[in-house]
Amino acid sequence: MKLGRILIWAFVVAMPFWMSSCKKENGGDVLTPNGVEGSWKVSGIQLKMGNQTQDYLALIKQYLGEEVIACLTDSKITFNSNSKVTGVASPKCQSAGADDLSPASDNSTWKVNGNKLTITDSDGAQTYDLVVSGNTMTWSINEQDDLDGDGVIDNYTTIIEFKRA
Repeated sequence: MKLGRILIWAFVVAMPFWMSSCKKENGGDVLTPNGVEGSWKVSGIQLKMGNQTQDYLALIKQYLGEEVIACLTDSKITFNSNSKVTGVASPKCQSAGADDLSPASDNSTWKVNGNKLTITDSDGAQTYDLVVSGNTMTWSINEQDDLDGDGVIDNYTTIIEFKRA
């Protein structure tokens, strides 16, 4: 697979993570639905493999352009009190294909249970670790995929950070 195709695929896979979160053992606020409730904007995405951390937003910028980053980081994801997830695309979502990067799927729902956040959409349920600390929400999830196309499955962690909108 070409690197660009892998990055686009990884970006599409990462979209649901923007509707989830994580809690560290030694940090973060007490996790309640009210801590997640509200509007958020993506402020950072990282892929961590072993001791190496890659700024995923920089890769998206390199392969998809600055306009896509502007769209992604200015769009809002809202966790409503009725357990529905909604999204508002930024007016900056003007480049070709940027509107495909919707911050939330229609008819998604969310639920907090301890330090886990479950998002359910048309693709099924996904459960993620959750940390909410003040105006920052961070998600992380361990994944496996052949990121570099060498035929070897890579183990990595996707980390997504949000700031309250």
